[in-house]
Amino acid sequence: MKKIFPILLGGCLLAAGQSNGQAKISQDSLTRYYSRLAKGDEADQQLLTQKMYVLTKSKKETDWLTAARFFYQLKKNNVGDSIQKAAAAHFPAGFAARNNAVQVIYDETDPVKKEGLYKAWLKKFPMDKKSKDAIIYDYARNNVGMAYADADNLPKALEYANSIVSPFWKGQGWAGTASRILKHGHTAEAKVLLKKALEDAYTFRTTRKHEEGAGFAALGYPGYLSSYAQLLFNDKEYDSAIVYLKRAEEAETPVRPEVNQMYAKVLLTKGDYQQAFARLSEVAAQGKLNPGSKTMLAEAYGKVRGDNNLEKYIDSLKGGLDDKMKAEFAKQIIKEPAPGFTLKDVDGNTVSLADYKGKTVVLDFWATWCGPCKASFPAMKKAMEKYKDDPNVKFLFVHTWEKEENATASAKKFVTSNNYPFQVLMDLKDPATGVNNVVDSYKVQGIPTKFVIDGNGNIRFRFTGFSGGDDAAVAEVSAMVTLANQ
Repeated sequence: MKKIFPILLGGCLLAAGQSNGQAKISQDSLTRYYSRLAKGDEADQQLLTQKMYVLTKSKKETDWLTAARFFYQLKKNNVGDSIQKAAAAHFPAGFAARNNAVQVIYDETDPVKKEGLYKAWLKKFPMDKKSKDAIIYDYARNNVGMAYADADNLPKALEYANSIVSPFWKGQGWAGTASRILKHGHTAEAKVLLKKALEDAYTFRTTRKHEEGAGFAALGYPGYLSSYAQLLFNDKEYDSAIVYLKRAEEAETPVRPEVNQMYAKVLLTKGDYQQAFARLSEVAAQGKLNPGSKTMLAEAYGKVRGDNNLEKYIDSLKGGLDDKMKAEFAKQIIKEPAPGFTLKDVDGNTVSLADYKGKTVVLDFWATWCGPCKASFPAMKKAMEKYKDDPNVKFLFVHTWEKEENATASAKKFVTSNNYPFQVLMDLKDPATGVNNVVDSYKVQGIPTKFVIDGNGNIRFRFTGFSGGDDAAVAEVSAMVTLANQ
């Protein structure tokens, strides 16, 4: 049955799908119309607000959830949250209630109890085979399987790993389970799962690239290859490991550092020091050395060069990195007014962007729950140390999108316990709207996201994520600060 959406026509309430001399309005058409209003001027947004309140009078939960969705787009998060909560109560067997109820499965730690909760949830909210929500059920069953994997119940872990329904998420489920059961020494079973994951991802890169979710499914391919090669290496199948590492090299450009590192490990074991030296030198030139790869480079360097000048050699490679970063980021420079803000730091001090007029500001949006954010912090600490004697460069770390009540205390504890000399500002939710205003004003889509703002208050660079490698990250920040000041 076609969904019925109430709409206002000339001030009168009609329903899309009713005749009354009007053509039927499809759900897709309504959604596009609502989206245009959301992006429109104040009058458009007021009209959309009226229409969304009308939807909350509907007898269909999908209308309520549409209303919640567009209130979020209107940055009225508190209203959207209220509608979601009301929908869960008003439609106890509906989508909102189902999505709320699944949380008890995730909160349970005992795998047997978790499985019992999952089965009870599934009985109350059975999966419709025609529904597009299969991934909700896959997440739940995968959570149960991971708990069994952590508890070293191999049969149960494999049962749930092989129960994933969504085609584009099967590889993710297999690879995730493989990583967990490996911790308990189940190498043979992990190899089977990883082999299935990489072969599945390969089909999404080639013959299945037009299927739903193909981009996501194909994304893990290079990583699966690298992980599988590691298992072959552990089993001393060195030549087979190289076959898969070559496939990983061909899968993406540039080659990820861990592939070069794994390749070098195999080459060192086989006694091919020259090739290992060349590969590890490439990792060093990218600024992506870690303690393990640096140790391998020292071994290869000793065999190939035979002197004690390793550090000088690494510095010579990194010298080219600075020039490369400047050339790369010179193509990415922008000039947009930076939104002003005033926030409290974790010690209660008031800080405004305007306080740093005339200075270059590196603005880093992060959260304590964000793994890549925290992974980037050692590099950001090094970047700060590089500019510690430069009064014209300021680093500000803005904690946002909090997920706990005591976010300020948690953020302060994290930076203090890790000895990070960061000034952390708190972009807490606006009590009136439920929106984190500063991150919203900078139009951030994901964290970590960093901005470099020049002395005139203009954003010159924005970049999201952390690819690893302290030297590379420091060189990136340095290049952007230098270019922003030119």
